[in-house]
Amino acid sequence: MKKIILNFWLVNLLISILLFFLYKIVMMETKQTDATFLGNILYIIDILLNLGFSLIYLAVMVLGSLPFFLNLIEKIRNNSFLSFLAFSGIPLICVIYLMANVSIDLYQYKESLLIRLISFSIMYLLCTCVEFLMFRKKIKSLKYSHSVKM
Repeated sequence: MKKIILNFWLVNLLISILLFFLYKIVMMETKQTDATFLGNILYIIDILLNLGFSLIYLAVMVLGSLPFFLNLIEKIRNNSFLSFLAFSGIPLICVIYLMANVSIDLYQYKESLLIRLISFSIMYLLCTCVEFLMFRKKIKSLKYSHSVKM
């Protein structure tokens, strides 16, 4: 069981790193709008702010994957809801929090860094949900194979 959970955690870690690099690529594709001195300073501040958000995004994704190991506890592993929370609980809370903040001040956010952050967070949440479904399928097949052998 430890090997299965470790494999799912490693896949999640790879997905986190891949989404982090995609986020950085999308972030670096933004163009500078003003070529004046003040425009250059604002562009540098925007890049630094985006780098800070991308590092926070990576840290949350890595920390969000650590509860996978709670599935080593049999009570959590056998309860679908608790197992789902171990896989997708932290990403779900982050998406709800970000969406609540953006919806409060919707008129301020057009194609800003928070909208990008929400979209990548939703992608990560979908990936963890798919991983959870694959994990449950694997657990059921293991239970079935053990019951057939007896």
